Amino acid sequence: MFRWKKLPDDGWVGIEGDHWYRARIGDASIEIESNAGPEAFQTLFRLDEDAESIEREILARAPELQPYMTALQGLRVTHQSDPVETFFSFLCTPNNNIKRITQMVGKLSAYGPEIGEVEGIRLNRFPEPEIIAAIPEEELRKAAFGYRARTIPHLAQQLLQRGGREWLNQLKTASYKEAHNELKAMIGIGPKLADCIALFGLHHDEAVPVDTHIWQAMVRLYFPEWKDKALTEQRYYQSADFFRSRLGTHAGWAHQYLFYDNVINWRSRQGS
Repeated sequence: MFRWKKLPDDGWVGIEGDHWYRARIGDASIEIESNAGPEAFQTLFRLDEDAESIEREILARAPELQPYMTALQGLRVTHQSDPVETFFSFLCTPNNNIKRITQMVGKLSAYGPEIGEVEGIRLNRFPEPEIIAAIPEEELRKAAFGYRARTIPHLAQQLLQRGGREWLNQLKTASYKEAHNELKAMIGIGPKLADCIALFGLHHDEAVPVDTHIWQAMVRLYFPEWKDKALTEQRYYQSADFFRSRLGTHAGWAHQYLFYDNVINWRSRQGS
């Protein structure tokens, strides 16, 4: 959710695809102002799905996740509507932190058309791949993109060669494995990026992106023999396939609990 900002009144404003949302948080309710209908918001946050049923199925298959799910009730994997936005947002994430990722995604989104303004904040639709492919590398380097100043426009060109937005949309209806392999075949995209795009942008819920946080959780819970060992590509697929074999199409949803738990607790665990 790199394009959501907290407001002074503790509400939020966010952009996703063609839509912007302004959320006001009450004591017992959330009021949403938007240029979209209720269905778009419900789909984005998967309020149209039976979360309790999904959680019961996860716990039936992996009861060891109970403490994480109890502590993080309400956590969900979003269904983002614009795979292009998701694709390029995750290209900003390798070897990066949330603050810098958010800044980079914001700078890329500024190349897109304006769709509204809320609380003095200009809201832009994310630009099409053709626009990003044409951004000069030097322009992005001046905007502090580092080595990504070269890789992002280059991947935009690769995306266009494959069919652009239409190609990404086709990967939604492909099998998870096919979508993962097609993404990973692009120069500059490894297994983790392919899984992030597949899970959040293409709605393949069996995708399990294994980053540093998931790796630490996997080692702690399932593979103690790998403690202090590096995350190789072989171990990446071994751990992700193991989690997928346990949880099937709920693996991506379940992995969010391990991810967020580790984000907020890894420092305290290091000290123990």
